[in-house]
Order: sequence, then C-alpha cells, then structure tokens
Amino acid sequence: MKLTGKKGAAEFAVAFIVVLALFIVFAKIVELNGRECSKDSDCNNDSYCGSDFQCHKFPVITQVTYIPAAMILGVCIIAGAWILRKKKEVEQGGHH
Repeated sequence: MKLTGKKGAAEFAVAFIVVLALFIVFAKIVELNGRECSKDSDCNNDSYCGSDFQCHKFPVITQVTYIPAAMILGVCIIAGAWILRKKKEVEQGGHH
C-alpha cells in the first residue's frame, strides 16, 4: 500500500495523532504511578503531601527565648552609660 496524495496524508496524520495520544496517556500513567501521595492522608501522621507529590515531615518549631540576649544588651547599655558618665566626670575635672 502506497501513501500518496491526500488520502495517504490523511492516513498518516490520523496515525500520528493516535501515536501521540497513546504516548501522552502512557506518560500520564507513569507520572501517576511515580507519586508517593496524592493527599495528606496518604502519608504518616507526622507528614504531609507536598506539591511534588512526596511525603514531607512537618517542620518542628522550637521555642526561642530572648532572655539571655536581652540580659547581654541590658548589661551593655548600663556599661555604656557608666563609661559615658565617667568620661564626663573626667572632662569636668573631678567629682561633683
């Protein structure tokens, strides 16, 4: 059978479209089978389903305390005030 003329071109186009559609369907099936999850319930209780269809552990949020940093900053402010006071006393020539 020879593919010539308009009929041959039409048959080729239909065959090409069928092969392309089969390829797309096959690629979609492979993609769906490659997913670890589709919704959060597909993962463990401590995980969620990400946009990449993989299970990810929930991030652990730790409590942060700023008390040591605040104490250091307070001591530095007091030390700076004390240094400025001593400097001012020295410039004025002694204690008043």
